[in-house]
Amino acid sequence: MSVEENKAIYRRFVEEVINQGNLEPIDDLFSPDYVDHSLPPGAPPGRDAVRMIPSLFRGGFPDVHFSIERLVGEGDLVASHVMGRGTHQGTFMGVPASGKQATWASLGIFRVVGGKIVEHWGVPDLAGLMRQIGGQPPPGAR
Repeated sequence: MSVEENKAIYRRFVEEVINQGNLEPIDDLFSPDYVDHSLPPGAPPGRDAVRMIPSLFRGGFPDVHFSIERLVGEGDLVASHVMGRGTHQGTFMGVPASGKQATWASLGIFRVVGGKIVEHWGVPDLAGLMRQIGGQPPPGAR
């Protein structure tokens, strides 16, 4: 697979799975042996984690939308910088709906082999997101 084909697989994941909430393409996009090296505690392994994450975000932010700000590929790796945006209309990670708009960044590296995502390493700004919806005090607050 070329770098551009690998990037297209990632773009399809963001658009169809994250932004449209369609979980059907997951088996086409992710290997049965998929490993997420950045799973939150208690998350299921493999493709079940991929199904859980969009559902988690859409439950708290039904209008969630991720925009790809930067996408770089080299070999079998695709590195992404995305911005998530949404309105906190449902419980998210234990925080009840606040009605607040939130914007957060996420950085990720995806390894794509044979047309499927096989590994992921990610750093979402969950602390910043939680501060925006009232889940954590702002830095320096008592």
